[in-house]
Amino acid sequence: MAQIKINLTFIWNNGVEKEAIYLNAESIQDNLETEAKFVYQLLDENYNSLIAGNISIVGDDYIQWLANNFSTNWIMNWIAAQLNLTPTPII
Repeated sequence: MAQIKINLTFIWNNGVEKEAIYLNAESIQDNLETEAKFVYQLLDENYNSLIAGNISIVGDDYIQWLANNFSTNWIMNWIAAQLNLTPTPII
């Protein structure tokens, strides 16, 4: 499991607008050749899950991840980009 901080993102959750500030992701399947699947969550400041889903990486993107030695940073940035989220830079 990995987690990164993201720029503040507003989520509509049970009729209330809430602020997500973390992206959490965990691999749930990887054939180590062509495809991997992840479950992700957007979390609030207290690490409560606001929204969750699944995302797959295949094709050229999987090959790039493989070329980066299955880097956690690379895949977290890729997931964030697919979800149109912006990771907060580490200072």
